[in-house]
Amino acid sequence: MNLSQKISILSFVVSQVVIVLSYIISVSYGHVEACFPYIQGCLNVTDAGIYSPEGYVFRGGMITACAFFIVWWAISHQWLKLQLTDHNVKIRIMSAMGVIATIGLIVATAVLIPDRKAIAWTPHVIGAMLFFTVTFAAQALMTYLVYRPELKSVMSKKSRMFKLIIVKIQAIMILVFLYLELSEGSEAIRSAIEWWLTLLIALYFLTTTWDWKNYTLSSSIEKAPE
Repeated sequence: MNLSQKISILSFVVSQVVIVLSYIISVSYGHVEACFPYIQGCLNVTDAGIYSPEGYVFRGGMITACAFFIVWWAISHQWLKLQLTDHNVKIRIMSAMGVIATIGLIVATAVLIPDRKAIAWTPHVIGAMLFFTVTFAAQALMTYLVYRPELKSVMSKKSRMFKLIIVKIQAIMILVFLYLELSEGSEAIRSAIEWWLTLLIALYFLTTTWDWKNYTLSSSIEKAPE
């Protein structure tokens, strides 16, 4: 397994382990109720990482995950440039959106300090919304790019299919979330969608483990000799 693949895996593992671990700690201290948030929507992701001690795990872990996200977007940028010589502008837009979205998550995470009354909710909400919506846009653009004919012989059909499915599910969930937000609909459904979106975004990062198996990462990403 090369370094690029490890970044892909770490982007998934670190983010998801941090979220689940923070939730487990929060439940064990009685800060939130025990449930299956992906289905029941009993709390949003933010609630799992506000109080101490889980807040330290959540903030430190998610900011660490964001560092892996940024590296992941940098690898994606260079890897696609090697394959698609006529799409440089789209590739730059994709990677820029990915980095901007990740910065939004860093801001949203950094302001989470106990107790709830002390949290700057406006930058948190803006940063979180920026992360979910702009990451979706960046991953959708990447999906468009990997379906170019030039990449057909380079990527597995499985990898492209999973990317497309993940992006389509994200699109449906974001539309439902926005509808419920505007109509002041079910908070439980909105919370459940937030948990699923965090998982889907991370799963998208993980799909590149298949794509990067023949590439090595150094000061730039170059195709490994056959």
